[in-house]
Formats: sequence, structure tokens, C-alpha cells
Amino acid sequence: MNMNKLVMRILNKLNLLEKVNLIGSITLNNKRFSIPVVGKMGFLNLWMSEQWMIELLEIVTPISNGTFIDVGVNTGQTLLKLKSVSTNIKYIGFEPNPTCIYYVNELIRLNDLRDTELVPVGISSETKVGKLFFYDKSMSDSSASTIEDFRPGEKIERAEYIPLYDINSINETLDLNSAGIIKIDVEGGELEVLMSFEANILNSKPILLLEILPVYKIENSRRLQRQNKIEQLFSDWGYSIHRVDKKNEQLINVHEIKEIGIHGDLNSCEYVAVPKIKLDEFRKSCLKKLPAFTS
Repeated sequence: MNMNKLVMRILNKLNLLEKVNLIGSITLNNKRFSIPVVGKMGFLNLWMSEQWMIELLEIVTPISNGTFIDVGVNTGQTLLKLKSVSTNIKYIGFEPNPTCIYYVNELIRLNDLRDTELVPVGISSETKVGKLFFYDKSMSDSSASTIEDFRPGEKIERAEYIPLYDINSINETLDLNSAGIIKIDVEGGELEVLMSFEANILNSKPILLLEILPVYKIENSRRLQRQNKIEQLFSDWGYSIHRVDKKNEQLINVHEIKEIGIHGDLNSCEYVAVPKIKLDEFRKSCLKKLPAFTS
């Protein structure tokens, strides 16, 4: 049964939304999508945040032949944005939270999304049973991390055992050798994901979209060490790092940086890593979309 956003907002305020399953809708980039709201999960998809990602995808997809790999699917936010840009791009998403997998499978079914596959595992530098640490009570907590001490001082609400795979152990099964774009949003586990994908990255030279949360201060030595290792990987692989500038949900600019540095700005933790052999194409694509861009 379709319900408009106003009714769902009222149900949410009355703490009744989690007791019902409903279907709403949202228009992204002039394309309409059905949004299941299952026991409150998916509710925020009706007010999709980070609209700037659509503009960024419009820059990188034309110069990236191959599969879009999404590491950290959550409730399908990036999937919807990608399909609003192009329905023809093959999508493979990795997500270790079984609740999110259930939800996104329903999202895929409702919208008849083609060339879209989900893999119910997390990605790491080794294959093992790991833990997913949740920082709020939501079953689809987008801040959940596989790194136990990633947020020192913050209370862990609960932890669940999850399967973690080195991508090399499942690479042939999933045919990941033609990666065009890899998006990584794993709340602190970026280093392990990048190390796992190293062979694919060296072979296919995909564009990398990733969130790297701030170090904040030099005393956060573990975060800083992990960040430095990520920067070293990019240097070794022949990649250039660009920071995403956005304001009021809009993409303002994408500018090249020498280093990520120590900062505490949560609005400046999205990055595009571009192989240097694709830099000219990337800059031309940016110039078409971003008036503020200077190469």
C-alpha cells in the first residue's frame, strides 16, 4: 500500500512506523523509485541525503567502463543514485549486515533493477569470521564498523558475527576483473578493503570513491597510521587523490590534494582517487559539470 511522505512522517512521530510495512516513493534525477519502509528501515531513503553523489556519479560514470562495485551497501542509497544516473551499469554490492541485505533485495525487486547483484559478506584483507560493531539501536546502523576501537569512547550498542572475505578468494566466482568504479564506505575499514582489492585495482585501474573519516588530532595515532597507509597505497598504485567539496547537498568542486592531513571537518571526508592515466579524462568530465573546477 502506497503512503505519502506526510503520513509516514506522522506515523514516525507517533512511534508507529516501526510496527507497519509500507511503500513510498522518491524521485531522483527525474527517475521515480519505489521505497519500501520495513519496520522503519528505509524511512530515510524517502528524504535521500548526499544528493551531491548523483552529480559526482555523472562525472565519473562516462569515463569508467566496467562494473560498479559498492562496498558497504547499507540500505541502498548509492544503488538508487547510480540507477538514477544509468540503468545500464552493472552493479555488485557487498554488505555484511543481513538485515540490510533483506531490505535492499526488496528494494531491487520493487524497482525491477537489472544487472544488480548483492553479496552478503564484508570485505577484508583476510577471510575470517569477524564482528560488526553497532553504535546505535537501529538494525541498519550506517555507522556500524568492523573495526572495534574505531570510535574510542563511544558506546558500542551490540556486536554481531559476520563473514569477512578477502576478495581474491571469491574474485573468479563474481567476475570482478572488470571493475570500473569501486565505492568504499565502511566506517574505518577502508585500508583492509583497499588491500583486498589491490590486484583488481592494479589490473583494471578503476576510479575509487571513498569516505575516510577525519583523524581530528595527532593523538589519534591509530587512525593517522591507517590514513597514512592508505595514502601510501595510492602513491604506489599511481593514483591521484581529490577531495569532494559540497554545500547544501550540492557538489561544488573536486580538487586535487597532496595529502589528506589532520582535520576534523565531517563535510570534507569524501574522496575520489583517480589513476593518473585517467586524469585528463577526469578533468575534462569535471569541467563539463563543475563551473568552479580548475584543472
